[in-house]
Amino acid sequence: MPTRAIDRRWPGATVIVAAPGPSLTPEVAEQCRGQRVVAVQDAYRLMPWADVLYGCDRRWWELHGGAPDFQGERWATLGTTSNDNEAIADKYGVRLVAGKSADGFSLDPSVIHYGSNSGFQAVNLALLFGAHRIVLVGFDMRIVDGRRHFFGDHPKPLINTPSYLPFIAAFERAARKLPPHVEILNATPGSALTCFPKVTLNEALADPVGRRPAERLAAAD
Repeated sequence: MPTRAIDRRWPGATVIVAAPGPSLTPEVAEQCRGQRVVAVQDAYRLMPWADVLYGCDRRWWELHGGAPDFQGERWATLGTTSNDNEAIADKYGVRLVAGKSADGFSLDPSVIHYGSNSGFQAVNLALLFGAHRIVLVGFDMRIVDGRRHFFGDHPKPLINTPSYLPFIAAFERAARKLPPHVEILNATPGSALTCFPKVTLNEALADPVGRRPAERLAAAD
């Protein structure tokens, strides 16, 4: 299956990107229902109704049998990685987009940037779908009560990250190059990712689409 360009399906929209961090709970997942949602890897277990499931690791797809209970589109990258994702494309109906290592988010719909983690790539996917506001949930980027994910650790042969610092650094570099029309809000309580404005999920979903951080502050005065 060849790679494909990403269609600009949600121009100007708010999109939730849900990572499987410890803070992702059934209650948070339910609050996201009805929104446009990109689920990252195991987040689909709490959000089988999400629009898109993203995972960059062939071994994850194999371990989960292609996530047969998931109802939406499946996406992964194909590029300079050790994973032969072409092998899972036809097997599990995974759509492939070209990927490469580069700073910042890709603005080219034919490629996304790796950023060292699936969460970064899922945010890049949402941006290329046309989102003007991206809301992060489950992006703890730290170990909470001994857990890296809401379910604990990935089983073997998957690798559990020893450090979130490379992931955080990739987001920090991307934040400095964010297009002016794009806003990323972090609605993850206690997140170690501090380069995006932190809000509650209620605040993120209540705000009018397209209003910039300064305008939100002005409205709160």
